[in-house]
Amino acid sequence: MSRAGEIKAAVFDVDGTLYDYKNGCVPDSAIEAIGKLKEKGYLIIVATGRTMAMLNSQITETLAPDYYILSNGALVSDRNNLLIFSRPFSRTETELLVNLTEIYGGAMILKYQNENCIYFDYETGRRLWDVGPGIVEQNTFFDGMHKTHYRKLPAGISIYGNEELKKKVSSFFTVDEFKDVHGMDVLKDGVHKMTGLKRLLRGLGLGTENIIAYGDSGNDMEMITQAAVGIAMGNGKKELKQAADFVCPCSWEDGIARSLHELQLI
Repeated sequence: MSRAGEIKAAVFDVDGTLYDYKNGCVPDSAIEAIGKLKEKGYLIIVATGRTMAMLNSQITETLAPDYYILSNGALVSDRNNLLIFSRPFSRTETELLVNLTEIYGGAMILKYQNENCIYFDYETGRRLWDVGPGIVEQNTFFDGMHKTHYRKLPAGISIYGNEELKKKVSSFFTVDEFKDVHGMDVLKDGVHKMTGLKRLLRGLGLGTENIIAYGDSGNDMEMITQAAVGIAMGNGKKELKQAADFVCPCSWEDGIARSLHELQLI
């Protein structure tokens, strides 16, 4: 509990943490708790595999974070969607993933700050980020020629495919499986949520000793283990819960609010 004394910022993953899969929304208790954090002067940071094009209004308008760590640390932006940091996939990395996805019959999304591009199969690719009416279609286009990455390199790549494709991609990159095991985020070597978060914290004059972080998945590991206080959701992956300082109740059991009360941050 004493480690909470130097906390200046609270960092939250989205899917499975802020966003409750069971009820399909951010719980009211989390919205209220984060509002109280703001009132007390804490910075609110969202750290997600998504980009701004993949976040709905509950995150961007209702919670209204101060900063965003996007595409698993490859993008960092402020509350006004102004880019602070970017480290996209290289042309070689992108083309390798495009070729593998084509060979093994999958679909992929190239993720940019404000738009998404699907290669190979629109309906299959849509399953990667279908979280609400109009959210995907509104910001997504289909490129049947698979040439968009020649125009602009993607900040992130997500792939939907069979086990064979997953194994092949995993031999070249770190992957983080989605709730649907056919979906995965591909993590660029040396880039993860903590990469972007440390870059942001330096600019703010803060360090890892000043943050509390919440997550539920493998792509939250660095963030949870390096934060002053790292909290895994009760619905999180076993290895993350083992590495965290605390495990709070599930997202649909008011885990965020209850743990913030317990730590006396609100």
